[in-house]
Amino acid sequence: MAAAQQESGYQEADQLFGEYKFKEAYDLLKAKHTKQDGEFETLWRLCRVVYSLSRELVPDPSKAKQFEACIFEGYGYASRTLELAPEASVSHKYYAIFLAEKSGIEGLRQRVLQLSTILAHLTRATELDETEPFAWFLLGRFYYKLASLPWFQKKFIHTFTTDIPNATFDDALRCFIKAEQLAANFLPLNHLLLGEAYLSLKDEKNARVYLELAANQTAPRTADDLEAQREAKTILRKL
Repeated sequence: MAAAQQESGYQEADQLFGEYKFKEAYDLLKAKHTKQDGEFETLWRLCRVVYSLSRELVPDPSKAKQFEACIFEGYGYASRTLELAPEASVSHKYYAIFLAEKSGIEGLRQRVLQLSTILAHLTRATELDETEPFAWFLLGRFYYKLASLPWFQKKFIHTFTTDIPNATFDDALRCFIKAEQLAANFLPLNHLLLGEAYLSLKDEKNARVYLELAANQTAPRTADDLEAQREAKTILRKL
């Protein structure tokens, strides 16, 4: 009976998450975590929903403190998740996410020093589960951001560490394409970054295909969806 109730609770949390009811899913999972009910299954879901809640806070500068609190809470869950299940893809995925956000809050030096660790966990996440599109998206975004840095910023980074990973737009594109192949249309941000990666490689024809997908969403549901739509429209107007 207890196992059935536990599974039912996860199904309810997953359904709430799937309906974009992040706060309701968080409250349910937080109650389960307080009871130490199926700790790993509860924790990785808490990571997922806390990250989603944090993304909704990003567009509002007045909520910066709430955003930081979300990130540090999520980092605690992610660290424990990794301890409990070091061979689970989801553990590495969320640890990388929250480590990146946390080190960003702590300053440029910390962010730079953590780059190779973040990449290692994102890579491990894709190795442990090659079918997880969001992990491939995250890895692609990591490569894209590094590849996009101007040379002087890369030189500045080397003042902190020589351990900066190499990254190219081709690396990023490969990951974004892999994510799309695994789950077509799963994430407007993937469409946006596919378009931007193609533009960086001087392929405007393919870039337009994905930018138009991001721009022409019929029902954006999250802050990230709206960001992807807004950015894609801006880029398309300039082409």
